[in-house]
Amino acid sequence: MKAKKNKAIRKALNMYDQAFGFHRPYRVLCDGNFLHAALDFKIFLKEALPAYLQGPCIPVVTNCIRAELRLIGDDVSGASLIAKRFQCIRCACEGSSARDCILSMVDASNSQHLFVASQDSSLRYQLSKIAGVPFMRVMRGQLLLDPPSEASETAYRKREKDKTGPTPQQRRALERKRKELDGALEKEKEEAEKEGEAPEEPPKKKRKGPKGVNPLAMKKPKNAGGKQDGKKKRQHRKRASSGGGGGSADGLGEAE
Repeated sequence: MKAKKNKAIRKALNMYDQAFGFHRPYRVLCDGNFLHAALDFKIFLKEALPAYLQGPCIPVVTNCIRAELRLIGDDVSGASLIAKRFQCIRCACEGSSARDCILSMVDASNSQHLFVASQDSSLRYQLSKIAGVPFMRVMRGQLLLDPPSEASETAYRKREKDKTGPTPQQRRALERKRKELDGALEKEKEEAEKEGEAPEEPPKKKRKGPKGVNPLAMKKPKNAGGKQDGKKKRQHRKRASSGGGGGSADGLGEAE
């Protein structure tokens, strides 16, 4: 089960690396509720994140996330203390909520290649519409990386298709070659019309299929009763000959 789980994580990470330009060490942007959940389940993130993501990681926060934790107060004092120890990245927003700050950091294309770690389901839904945003959370006392969203899968398939197809330069060369061939064919057709000759048509292929009926197969079968008719004729002849011999014997008797 663990091997299957690690394989799924590795597959998702390879997709993010190849399609969206992620690279190690990964930067994981953690909000206050994620830090609080990790603390409740005694997950030491600086060790757990690299082990789970199979490579070096840097957990990071923003000033807005720190400010929100301070605003909540003593209930999340432990999470606030952890946030102070993590690397802080600058954000352009001032005094906004942690959720809005994360959305502004990710922007429309996640150009900073951030992993987002949060327990906020509404934030998770909004980020699922943006391609190339890995989302993490704590579930049943363990770290969980969500499968790539539909937007990420679609963008990945499109990029893979573009890789296998011709480049823009190759497309232009193919289009130019096609126009040259069309022009040459049109010129040849015009010359043929001027000379009064129709352009040669390719020879038609003979149709392959069943041939006509064999005349021998249509021959009537011989009469199965021919032999019996011959036998009857021979018996008739024998009877006729024996009848003639008897008549001559009676004549001799009368002569006597």
